[in-house]
Amino acid sequence: MTLYAKFISTTQIEYAPKNKGSILNYNLNTDKMLQDGYKPLIKAEIPQMDRRYTLVYKESSENIVQIINFLESEEEYQIRKNNEAIQLDINLYDSYIKDLDFKRIRAICEPEIKDETTGETWLDYYNKQIADYRIQIKKLKERLVNNGFE
Repeated sequence: MTLYAKFISTTQIEYAPKNKGSILNYNLNTDKMLQDGYKPLIKAEIPQMDRRYTLVYKESSENIVQIINFLESEEEYQIRKNNEAIQLDINLYDSYIKDLDFKRIRAICEPEIKDETTGETWLDYYNKQIADYRIQIKKLKERLVNNGFE
């Protein structure tokens, strides 16, 4: 089914109403809509990816065309997606550190030996794990690319 609309501006259109006054199914009466200034709308295929865009409209004598106006280049999009993935990893490591902090508190209150052969305590073990996670976070932060969107 073809949609009809009136051009208002490059960023705004008005769709034909379903009913108009006493006319039921007005949006199915092509002749009446054309007389009232409505034109067929050619819709753009909306991208499935979450790339940032806006919709703009261009009017010709026969129809209105919907155009996708991308707000970022493909390279900027890839950088943003990469940074988002890196940030998820950083957040995951931060949550691991928070979990280990609770275990460290208990290890301070109840000092026990984890490994009898090395004498390593649970506190030492948790501290080492947290240090490793912090190194991983530092490496991830170095991979973040400043692209002006952060």
